[in-house]
Amino acid sequence: MEQISTKQMSVLIIFFVIGDMLLFLPSNMAAITHQDAWISGLIGLVIGLLFAWLIFEFSQCFPGMNLVQIHKQVLGTWVGGAVSLFYMLVMFHDAATQVREIGDFVTTQMMTETPMRIICILMVIMLVVAIRSGLESIARTAEVLILVFAIMFIAIILLLIPEAKLDRLTPVLEHDIPTLVHGSLFFIAFPFTELFVMWMILPNVKANEHLRKDFILASVIGGIAIFAIVLLSLLVLGAYLTEHQMYSTYTLAKKIGIGHFLERVEAILAISWLLCTYFRMVIYGYGFIKGIAELLQIQNYRYLTIPFGTLTFSYALLIAPNVVYFDSMNPYWVTWDFTYFPVIPLIVYLIFKIRQRAMRR
Repeated sequence: MEQISTKQMSVLIIFFVIGDMLLFLPSNMAAITHQDAWISGLIGLVIGLLFAWLIFEFSQCFPGMNLVQIHKQVLGTWVGGAVSLFYMLVMFHDAATQVREIGDFVTTQMMTETPMRIICILMVIMLVVAIRSGLESIARTAEVLILVFAIMFIAIILLLIPEAKLDRLTPVLEHDIPTLVHGSLFFIAFPFTELFVMWMILPNVKANEHLRKDFILASVIGGIAIFAIVLLSLLVLGAYLTEHQMYSTYTLAKKIGIGHFLERVEAILAISWLLCTYFRMVIYGYGFIKGIAELLQIQNYRYLTIPFGTLTFSYALLIAPNVVYFDSMNPYWVTWDFTYFPVIPLIVYLIFKIRQRAMRR
């Protein structure tokens, strides 16, 4: 059985939480709460960390079991299998979504004359190779690259501070509480509720006394990183430009310029985003393949990687006709995310407790 350390798990969580949020989150939040998006970010950070804690505690109710095994034990083979298949389809969709996001970004911002399908197929090849290498190799690679990401991310933050202006956050609290909470839903849903995919990885983590602390701490680090990006986008670009730029953070990085010597460093941000999005994609893909292998009772999940890669490439191209339509789906996907967590897991947990009490009588 593949096993990773708690440190490696923490690195995977940091990459997963940050993921594609570096580019997309500021504009989605600013579209609702404008210059108050940073307040929505604070609300989302607190609630999101609560959700991360609940996700971990749910897994501890079923030690050593992944998502498919939990559903089979609580709901039975057929109902549990159907609910698990629903989650597997979500993971497959999200993995293909990351591929499509990379394809859209690269072909609209960096390599405009390159066909998107070429970028997508390259990402799918990297995805398949990573999953075939196994969870241990994925975790070790992430452990090596986290330092590279941290250096680039901190450099971007420090270089943008001189461009920040506090007056771009005014007027403060222009929106009412319901609107601020509405804006925070993006911050809660995409980075934190989708951590349910970790239920496919947690059984492979070597248990120790620091497991809970490391899980929450990694979620905190990832949450603070994306909050910093939201705040910095507002301070440097202002609410209007943040809202109306699809890749507002990439536009943000273009403003960095020191003397005519240090310029065009947006490539650093692009590399940071690609790293996070890649690992988020790999985690989704690994969770999907492991879950399908569990459902079909296939001993070696690596047999499924090639069919998975083929389907992912095809689906990534079919998700949406263009990048504008693709981006417009985000508000609707938030609702689905709250269905996967906490609605369905809460129902599963209540059924589990009811059955436990019935067996004690």
